[in-house]
Amino acid sequence: MSMLDAVKDVVVSRAMRLMSDPRISRVMGDERVMNVAMKAVGFGGSIKAELDRASRFAAGLFGLATQEEVSVLRSTIQTLEDNLAIMESKGGSRDPSTQSAGR
Repeated sequence: MSMLDAVKDVVVSRAMRLMSDPRISRVMGDERVMNVAMKAVGFGGSIKAELDRASRFAAGLFGLATQEEVSVLRSTIQTLEDNLAIMESKGGSRDPSTQSAGR
């Protein structure tokens, strides 16, 4: 679980507790309060997007792979392994070391 997820869980749990108070419910019914709340929710998303962009930039500076890049690499490796298994099954069960020696 990321730090942002933990913060989000705490905020949501406290908000749910507050919503049970009738005074808060009355205030939340106000359109101005709802507009501010919606902007706050959007602001959280923009912060996450900015943090993601900054982390990709920092990873590039230090020569580190991002989570996206690792995921793409794993997918590519899986595809190659699948293709290799198909090729081996079509070509029989020949020993790969003897194939290269014959060339």
